[in-house]
Amino acid sequence: MKLRIAPVLLASVSMLAWMQAPAQDGSTLFKTKCAMCHGDQGQGKPPMAPKIAGSTKVVEVLTKGGQPKAPHINPMSALTPAQVSALAAFVKAL
Repeated sequence: MKLRIAPVLLASVSMLAWMQAPAQDGSTLFKTKCAMCHGDQGQGKPPMAPKIAGSTKVVEVLTKGGQPKAPHINPMSALTPAQVSALAAFVKAL
């Protein structure tokens, strides 16, 4: 019985890792969730969206919300903590 469980468990772990890998990529997250407003390089699109390249406030805005009347007034609850970290690291490196 152990021989049957091990391959299934291994396959499940591999599939879980495969499913999570793209979600942890800060570049992919930025392109799909941020670039449309903040620009491909985080340069911003005034007056709609500020420059965020190099910003260290990304984690705060994503987890606590942003300025009043801003699009990110509320936190982005759809992102996991790992995704927020990956996204923040990518933006800081821009």
